[in-house]
Amino acid sequence: MKRLAFLIGLACIGGPLGCGDDVPPVPSTRIDEVNCDIGDAACQRQIYDSVAAMLGVEGIERPSIRTISVDQHAEEVRAGLNLEDLTGEDAATRGLRLMGFIPAVSESLTETQVEYWINAIAAYYSRSSRSITVIDRDYDELDGQVILAHEFTHAIQDIQFNLNTVSAGADTEDGVMGVRGVIEGDATHTSFAWIYEKLGYLPEEIDWDAIHEERNDGARASAGDPEVALIDSASSFPYTYGFDFMTAITLSGGLTGRAAAFESPPSTALELMAGYGAELPMFDFPEVAHPSPLAGYTTEVENRFGAWYVYGFLRRRGMSDEEAWTAALSWLGDELAIYDEGSEVVATWRVRFDDLLNAGLLRDSVNADSREVAWSAVLHEDDVFVFAAESDETLLAWAAQPLDTMAASLVPKAERRRGGAVSVGNCMQSRHFSLPNPPPLLR
Repeated sequence: MKRLAFLIGLACIGGPLGCGDDVPPVPSTRIDEVNCDIGDAACQRQIYDSVAAMLGVEGIERPSIRTISVDQHAEEVRAGLNLEDLTGEDAATRGLRLMGFIPAVSESLTETQVEYWINAIAAYYSRSSRSITVIDRDYDELDGQVILAHEFTHAIQDIQFNLNTVSAGADTEDGVMGVRGVIEGDATHTSFAWIYEKLGYLPEEIDWDAIHEERNDGARASAGDPEVALIDSASSFPYTYGFDFMTAITLSGGLTGRAAAFESPPSTALELMAGYGAELPMFDFPEVAHPSPLAGYTTEVENRFGAWYVYGFLRRRGMSDEEAWTAALSWLGDELAIYDEGSEVVATWRVRFDDLLNAGLLRDSVNADSREVAWSAVLHEDDVFVFAAESDETLLAWAAQPLDTMAASLVPKAERRRGGAVSVGNCMQSRHFSLPNPPPLLR
């Protein structure tokens, strides 16, 4: 591991005195505790024991750790792929590409997910083997320790709360984002709080609000960037808004509040976007994406994508950050389905808002889009139906279908084909994280 320049920068703390001899140094006795190589067993033991103590845990065996190269990581990820999933001809890829959730230039949904996993992951925790894998990207010592503390937190979460149980009710993209906000948000907060404490900072000396504002602003910029796959933005979402959410819970409720979040995690991304303690609307999820599917089409994908996708979708249609955010926070539910009739694919996204104004904004942003795409949006009662097709003729045929609910077309919930997660995620540390250098001080 490289020696970290972070330690040199700690002498300049950006307070009212500026940088110079008059600035009180950070206590060096605490710095030595994290001055170690995470490939060393003693270092691993030290980090694990202190993270476990921070979380009120004793006597839990450390998970095993392996380190693999970047090339090994890529080989392992690709070894389990079905090459047919990389053609981009599957209905899911074509439908999500139509909606703009993955870039038009992407080969396939699977390829987009794989590229994120290969390029954006620093380390991950495996629930099945209770082991940690670190991808050796030549991390600085302090960064490496934060990465390991993050993954150790996942291992401790698994013992404390059983992560499979915590995630059991999340069967949509939106639901998975809500649950991952707790899992990844907690691991991010814990690892940052741990390293700050080990570096000698008192809890009141960390300006968490400033940290979260910077990270959340970055997430919103990514969601609005058409060069970034919207599902990649969703993959990173738990490390920003989930981090913010779990910081607020932990600072206000301590370990008891933290445990309560795992026992009853958010079911939507909106709960994380609104923030801890926000007054939430009564969600009203649509039963189906379209009450009257065109004859000859089969439902290949059905999923709820949630308010974060609404926000990113509106930003990418040219709406301002403030307008898109306000509209997204009025989301009550959505359902997206991708239909296939053998030669053509159609996607219908039904989004429900708590007022007609924001519903109209979504409709108008779609219909005003001048790009060469076959899509249209129709406002019906409290819902906006966004249609995306591979030809204008098919688009018109679908847009002409009646939008009144027809009992015969409703699919029993037991038979619905939910899509689960689309964004990439399990128990991992994104390599695109940053520890403020140095942490903001209040004194």
